[in-house]
Amino acid sequence: MENKKKQGYSTAKIAGLFLGLAAAAIILMLPGISGLDAVGQKALALTALIVIWWITEPVPIWVSALLPIAVSPLIGLAGVKTTAEGLSVYANYASPVVLMSIGVFLLAAVIEKWGLHKRIALNIVAKVGSKPTRIIMGFALATGFISMFKSNVTATAMMLPIGIALLKQLGFDRESGFSKALILAIAFAASIGGMGTMIGSGTNIAGSALMKDLASIDITFLEWMKVGLPFVILFLPLSVIILNLVFNVKQAKIEDADTIHRELKALGSMSKAEKLTAAYVVIAIAGFVLMTQLKKIFPMIADENYAVLIGLALFLIPVDFKEGKFLMDSKTAIREISWSTYLLLGGALVLGDVFSKAGIAKWLASYMGFLSNLPEIGVVIAIAVIVAFITEFASNFVVASAFLPPIFGIAVELGINPMLLMMTVTLSASLAFMFPSGTPTNALAFGTGYIDIKDMVKGGFFVKMIGVVLFPVVFYFISAPLTTLF
Repeated sequence: MENKKKQGYSTAKIAGLFLGLAAAAIILMLPGISGLDAVGQKALALTALIVIWWITEPVPIWVSALLPIAVSPLIGLAGVKTTAEGLSVYANYASPVVLMSIGVFLLAAVIEKWGLHKRIALNIVAKVGSKPTRIIMGFALATGFISMFKSNVTATAMMLPIGIALLKQLGFDRESGFSKALILAIAFAASIGGMGTMIGSGTNIAGSALMKDLASIDITFLEWMKVGLPFVILFLPLSVIILNLVFNVKQAKIEDADTIHRELKALGSMSKAEKLTAAYVVIAIAGFVLMTQLKKIFPMIADENYAVLIGLALFLIPVDFKEGKFLMDSKTAIREISWSTYLLLGGALVLGDVFSKAGIAKWLASYMGFLSNLPEIGVVIAIAVIVAFITEFASNFVVASAFLPPIFGIAVELGINPMLLMMTVTLSASLAFMFPSGTPTNALAFGTGYIDIKDMVKGGFFVKMIGVVLFPVVFYFISAPLTTLF
């Protein structure tokens, strides 16, 4: 098992402490930033402070996540009363993603409580094989496929409890490279798989609608797949390979297949509690799959409502009613859920909300005139890189909405097929892999407690770069001959 050596208050932490404060102070003291109003300038200062402190960790990460509540009122950004821009630093700490994660991880906790995690883990290894890299690839492929037809968050919520169960049974702690790679692979695969179809994510749907409005081109489901699916087929396995290398997964040791089969046989038949848990998990996952149908019966339900509901119901399903034993108990729930993590999720979502509503994304999009000096392939790569990094701090939907109109104008001015650049914007807006604020799937993965900010930055950066490099390859050599879009 891998162990991380504890370090004292290092030089990097001291530097990060003062660098974050200095960066925020300098931005605040500037007389003005062209194209950005006073609220946007304050939001940019807060963003700089939080990001620098998250990366360097001069204070615990969850403490940095409380900075929006502590600092926003002091700099006049937001407070008890929201600003005219609709900024709020409180609501995000109880956002749908944060609430959804409670239900997801209660589901993971009940699987472990009754020992079902052992049976699930042994069966997965028996079927897939005992090679850690193969296990991670299997989880990623399954998550990516689900995400092509369900929301990215739903796909992640379905697969994370199973992944956590596997890690706990196989004895991998939160410092293991295998643990980190598996959890990140699930989250990243959901984002990547969602690029494959027009209904794979809300960003795709919004992007296609904007493209129709701007370029008067109606993208069909099949035409989207001709662009998105080849990208997913190449990118998904490459992302897993990158994560395996970054976290040195080959060093992880799992018992040989014969031992696994012997342990599986020794488990014997399932207990009543196991059977109840297994049945409940299947029903819970089926609910995520059939969410569209459920909404027809309960129009006001959403993924987060459902996730909390299945979590709360665990306290009402009896294993032994006379003895007062239910599938879940308060002690287990409190122990298994990392409540400090939810502060971080809230802070990450505040950051994304502030970054978007304060107009920073639009401000950055306005400085795209330099693209006129680049060749076509250079324009594609530049746009992919810029959008891919900005989407770490603003929602994919906001980034796509902010960038598509100016990119359409730039494409017309440069004589480039607008659809080429607009598809680049829409798909690269989903390349958010480095921060929990980038996408709800990242936030859910971080909520497991297996991932540090530095882990997500390290793994996400290399996966992002692979995605950016793949854009011109897929667009020019695979999609172009297949689609009529460009």
